[in-house]
Order: sequence, then C-alpha cells, then structure tokens
Amino acid sequence: MAQDLSTTLPERVARRIHVALPIRITYWDSATKPCLEMGCTYDISESGARVTGLRHVKSTGEIIAVERGRNKAFCRVIWIGEPNSELEGQIGIRCVEAERTMWEAELRDMQETYDPIVLDNTLRRPNFSAGSDKSNRRRHERFDIEGLAQLLKHGADSTHGEAVLRNLSELGCLVTAKHTVAPGTELKLVLNVDSYDLSVKGLVRHADEELGLGVEFQEIRKGDRQILRFLLRKLAEQQLEEGFELELHS
Repeated sequence: MAQDLSTTLPERVARRIHVALPIRITYWDSATKPCLEMGCTYDISESGARVTGLRHVKSTGEIIAVERGRNKAFCRVIWIGEPNSELEGQIGIRCVEAERTMWEAELRDMQETYDPIVLDNTLRRPNFSAGSDKSNRRRHERFDIEGLAQLLKHGADSTHGEAVLRNLSELGCLVTAKHTVAPGTELKLVLNVDSYDLSVKGLVRHADEELGLGVEFQEIRKGDRQILRFLLRKLAEQQLEEGFELELHS
C-alpha cells in the first residue's frame, strides 16, 4: 500500500463516469502476434478506464490498443483485479499518449453520479463493545494508509489543494493539508492509493493544524465502493499479518 508522496494528481481531478461501453481490445501474445478481444467499460475518465470482460490480459504494464468506433488509443494496464476480490474480472487502464483525451464525446454528454452512504444495519459506525461483530468492526475501523487526496470545494471546480491521506475507513478519512479547512465545510475528495483512485463527498468534522482534517463521507462516486472495500480489506489483511509477525518475534 505504499504511495510515492512526491506524485501529484492533476489528472485525478478529471471526472470519472460509471458507464458500460462496448470496446475492442487488441493485445499482443507471447509471439508478439496481435489478437482481438471484446470487452466493456465499467467506468471511464479522460485518461483511462476500468474494463471488464477481458480474459487474455494477464499482467500489469502490458500495452493494449482500445477501440470504440473510429477512436483508438494505446493504454497501459495499471492494475488487475485479484481473484475472489471485490475487483475480480476488472482491469484498470491508462492512456499512454500524451495530451490524448479518451471518450471525449461520452464525457461531454454525461455527468458523474454519486451514491449516498447509508448508515443502516450493514453500514454503521464502529461498535467496539464486547461481542460486537468482528467483520463489521474491521470494515469500519480506520486504517493507517499512505496516499494522496485532492480537496475540492463541494459543487465547484475550485480546489483547496493537495493533501496527504493518513487513515481511511468506509465512513471517513484523515488528511493533512497545507491550509486548514473550517469544520462544517463540504468537500469533494479524490483519493489516490497506489494505482487506485476513488472520489467521495464529505463534511469536515474536525480540523487541527497538527492532526489534520477529519472528513466524514456522505456520498461516494458510483462504482467506487468496490475499490474502497477492496483497499480496506487489503489493509485489514496487512494489519493481521503484521500482528502475526510481532507475535512470532516476541
């Protein structure tokens, strides 16, 4: 889960639309022979997409050609969904052609949509009392994490700048930024961890110059809940492994 904190996120502010578009994929086999496969987008952005239905794309770093109608772009595979995970069957791709905008017509005609984060019996605040459900507690526990966050004013294109992501749960996060944002401020956050990105809308619950901004999530971009839960599960597994290591060496 390490993140290069020197990386900036100018392209991450771009919209990402949850939409299914049929596409043709050209990949190259071990003999560098071009092969054709049909797929479908799960979501799209100016610089890439999440794609489903591909059986022959096997490794990150692979270059593929993506075609829709008369448009064609070369893309790099940046992640592949792990088997039996929330992202199984999906791959993330990013265009390698500088200044190229993918899906221009579709992005022009469509808007991002967000789903509310509902606090019901399956999604509620952590309860650490004796006998509480361990899987639910783990899901909503905050995990230390390294990543970046772009902070934008809710409903506007203006930005509060880039921040460092410190911890994360399904209901909120902690970030540290150069400029303090007042409690009660509504924000849109574009979060980036490793090669994954997701967007949420939330409310600043507390702000401290040393501790950072505590943000409570209120909405999550359609399709991004899978990514959030995948990251949280990986963090929980990592924490469990580290606990076993400490026990073995104690």
